[in-house]
Amino acid sequence: MENLQNNGGQPTAGGSNWPLRGSKGTYWEGGIRAVGFVHSPLLKNKGSVCKELVHITDWYPTLISLAEGQIDESIQLDGYDVWETISEGLRSPRVDILHNIDPIYTKAKNGSWAAGYGIWNTAIQSAIRVQHWKLLTGNPGYSDWVPPQSFSNLGPNRWHNERITLSTGKSVWLFNITADPYERVDLSSRYPGIVKQLLRRLSQFNKTAVPVRYPPKDPRSNPRLNGGVWGPWYKEESKQKKPSKKKAEKKQRKNTVPLLYVTPTLWFTFQL
Repeated sequence: MENLQNNGGQPTAGGSNWPLRGSKGTYWEGGIRAVGFVHSPLLKNKGSVCKELVHITDWYPTLISLAEGQIDESIQLDGYDVWETISEGLRSPRVDILHNIDPIYTKAKNGSWAAGYGIWNTAIQSAIRVQHWKLLTGNPGYSDWVPPQSFSNLGPNRWHNERITLSTGKSVWLFNITADPYERVDLSSRYPGIVKQLLRRLSQFNKTAVPVRYPPKDPRSNPRLNGGVWGPWYKEESKQKKPSKKKAEKKQRKNTVPLLYVTPTLWFTFQL
């Protein structure tokens, strides 16, 4: 059994990321770092804590491996099998995490190609982790440290928190997350070579990105037109005859195939 949390809490709604920086929706550690636990008789080092790099995409190949399944070698997955990392405390095969590249977010006014050494436009909101280093560009979002609140009902104006004013003209930050998980010491000016390396990695990732498809708003999606809730709203214009219940069940059984070689302990069946 494994359990994971969502990506960061929202202080204005009672959440807390303390002592990490930032909140939900930001690229600071408070908005992207998550904790989880694994409970299994297969764990070799029970009761241990893993601080290695693990990304959500790693769960798929990890669970497939535990189920003694096979993954087609021609499929280039983003994830890694991290079971030995979790179970035995070995180093993670993962060395980097692309937190995000958002080319359509409101660009930072102070960002530029010059600030990115001609490698990357730092007006673009992005963040990447490579081993101990984390780089942020653009506008990373709300950047305060917000301790747990005793009187949260008084509103954000009465909060006790550490406010920080981002330096004017700044659009690049570099942190050693291993040594400074709270992101208090920006090292971008001290280590320009590291900054350049991570900017190049961002550029490499960006070259493999699928172009953003962000369709315009459609008034038909308004909850007022769909029972007062946000949910699937699109309907085909042409009415098609619905198949009978028996035919639908037969078709479903036909399309349900086991994609894995399984053990009695772990069993997976996927619907196609």
